[in-house]
Amino acid sequence: MVPKNDRLWVGLVVSLIIPAIAYFLLIQLQNMIGEGSGQDISFELRTVALVAICLNVMPLNFFRKTYRNQSLRGVATGTMILAMAWFFYFGRDLLG
Repeated sequence: MVPKNDRLWVGLVVSLIIPAIAYFLLIQLQNMIGEGSGQDISFELRTVALVAICLNVMPLNFFRKTYRNQSLRGVATGTMILAMAWFFYFGRDLLG
């Protein structure tokens, strides 16, 4: 039996929304920790973006366990697109 919302576009949307929300929350957490400690705490933006992209593992695992193969394919595709965008944007700093 195919689950109800097993669509490629569902996975793509999830793979774009989760990192966007995580990136926003991580930046806010960084600001809150900095204000609470009285010191300026600054993480590299590339690190925060990479952590946000890596949080796509959670919906990837959920779709795998519930046998939503098309949504799983969408999350994997979206994650690869975000990873390539991250590499093209921040890769020049890393490679020299």
